[in-house]
Amino acid sequence: MSNIDLLKSNSLKATPQRLCVLDILEDCGHATLDDIQTITREKFPTLSISTIYRNLNEMIEKGIVSEIKITRKQHFEISKEKHLHLYCKECGKLEDFDFKTESFTKEIEKLANCKVLNDVVNLEIICEDCLKKHNK
Repeated sequence: MSNIDLLKSNSLKATPQRLCVLDILEDCGHATLDDIQTITREKFPTLSISTIYRNLNEMIEKGIVSEIKITRKQHFEISKEKHLHLYCKECGKLEDFDFKTESFTKEIEKLANCKVLNDVVNLEIICEDCLKKHNK
C-alpha cells in the first residue's frame, strides 16, 4: 500500500509534509524527531518542529506510526507487525528483531494473572560490531 493510500485509509489527508515524514521513516526505519526535522527542512525549510510533532501524533493516534520509547529521545517508525527492538547502548543503533510476542504475552498473563495492555519489548544490548571493538 502506498503512503497516500495508507493516510487516506486512515482518514488523514495526504499532505506533502505527512508524505515526507512517512518517506523518511521508510528510508531510515527508525528516526528521532531531530532526524525527521533535519531531513524535512531540506524540502520544507519553513516547516516547524511543532507541525512535524503534531503530524506524528496524528499518525500515531491512527496507528500509522509507532513511537519507540527506549532512550531519552523518542524514536518513530511506520507501524508494522509486532516485533522487538534492539538498542545498542554503545553506538546507539536501533534495529528491529523479528520475534512474535504473543506467546510471551500470554505466558505473562497466565503467570501474573493479569491482562497485558501493551506488549512492546525493547532490549538494551551491546551489538555485535561494538562487541568486536571491545575484543580487539
